[in-house]
Amino acid sequence: MNGTKERLMILDMISEGKITAAEGEELFRALEVGSEPSVAPDSQTPVPPAPPLPPLMPIPPTRSLGSSHSSTDLVAALKTGGIDHVTLSDVQEMQDHNLTAEYVNEILALGLKPDGLGEWINLRIHEITPRYIRELRGMGIDDLDVDELIELSLHAVSAKYVSELREAGMKDLEVDDLVELSNHDVSAKYVAEMREVGLKDFDVDDLVELSIHDISPAYIAELKKMGFKNFDVDDLVELGNHDVSPKFIAELQAFGLKDLDIDSLVELSNHGVSPEFILQMRAVGFKNIDTDDLVQLSIHSITPEFMKSLRDFGFNELDVDEVVELGVHNVTPRYLVEMKEAGLKAVDVDELVEMRIHNVTAKFVRELHEMGFDNLPADELVELSIHHVTPRFIREMRQKYGVHLTLEQLLDMRLQGAEEVLGSR
Repeated sequence: MNGTKERLMILDMISEGKITAAEGEELFRALEVGSEPSVAPDSQTPVPPAPPLPPLMPIPPTRSLGSSHSSTDLVAALKTGGIDHVTLSDVQEMQDHNLTAEYVNEILALGLKPDGLGEWINLRIHEITPRYIRELRGMGIDDLDVDELIELSLHAVSAKYVSELREAGMKDLEVDDLVELSNHDVSAKYVAEMREVGLKDFDVDDLVELSIHDISPAYIAELKKMGFKNFDVDDLVELGNHDVSPKFIAELQAFGLKDLDIDSLVELSNHGVSPEFILQMRAVGFKNIDTDDLVQLSIHSITPEFMKSLRDFGFNELDVDEVVELGVHNVTPRYLVEMKEAGLKAVDVDELVEMRIHNVTAKFVRELHEMGFDNLPADELVELSIHHVTPRFIREMRQKYGVHLTLEQLLDMRLQGAEEVLGSR
């Protein structure tokens, strides 16, 4: 055997199961040996006889296969598709994936030309059938290449799915659009129900965002029952992103917060303003507070305990801004209690904030009191602390210069030096 005809015969025997792929390899090698040129007659080296062909295994019963399944037809079909070279291992792989001449011819007839044997095999691996391609084309999905067909198949985009979307008004969709919609479980039913509840101006990206944030048609219907009508996709996504549920809105309305817009709802939810928090703030005296006030109180961790400590200290009529100012500067309930126990009285919010900023502590006030400096105003306490006129400094100066020193002298001594102050007297 010597030529193309014999090679095709071997391929047929493999495809029909008469011999194995390994036995076919042996036959191919034997053909190559038989085709080698003979040694020149005048050569002194004796030429060994050519080795005999290996014996073939007993031929098993042939499988009933049509001519379209033969390797010869398959190789010929692939050649029509631009693939001229096919190896024995290629044949084996094509058989493993049921790539037939009939399949190749049908795909080619549809105008699809896979680039290389790998793309043909990928089509079979992902079960891309001629019927699937025809059905997609019937839905207007034309000019698809192999990668796009596989992408649609991987994401379960069927012709039926495309048809249902078109009936729901989603037309002229590209491959990427279909994949995105299918990948995020956007069904035709979901699209139709969104239109039924009044949401009409949306595109593929909008639908995907709504689905990602679990915005259902039922959610939109409930919002409308509560009086929200003029909202768009971005508003709905924002509400979903910040867990603003219909229950949360209903509870807020029950507390009298009825005219809230989308931004206000998001702010309240985002900063942990719960109905319970509103109830607590009302219980401590904040009756008519708006959304911004509630957000500020929540952001700065104003609690009922904090409000009680303010009242115990003597602050009974503070507004929201003053309370927040105290919270911002860490004027805690403990600080208020300790300052009151140290004898601090008659201070306002601004003075408390100043003392907290400049680290005027209850210990500082108490030690000054023990040294005889009683009922010092807040501004003097702040000035002493700023210039480090500490109880320790006062004791040291008294030991050196006597107990008669006034706070004014002590402050000057800290700023200018003891010798300078006392020497000028």
